[in-house]
Amino acid sequence: MKRTIVTAITAATLTLGVAATTVNAMGQELNMLTGAIYNELNSLGLPTDKIGDLTLGEIVQIQAYLNDESGMGRTQGIKKILDDH
Repeated sequence: MKRTIVTAITAATLTLGVAATTVNAMGQELNMLTGAIYNELNSLGLPTDKIGDLTLGEIVQIQAYLNDESGMGRTQGIKKILDDH
């Protein structure tokens, strides 16, 4: 019985450690993406003061606008997202 409890506790501890590492890595990736978007907005002369308030979905939308090679409505679309905050 003691062995079963120790095994369960060990498994739970290892699972939490892996989950915490995954969350930390995801946070770092989000920070890198946000930093890249900050630099792009800054180079386009767009405001960057609200970038910390953006949701992940809004960051993805801005990234899509920045990756749009046609550039059609790019600045207006980004401004709309930023103005909504």
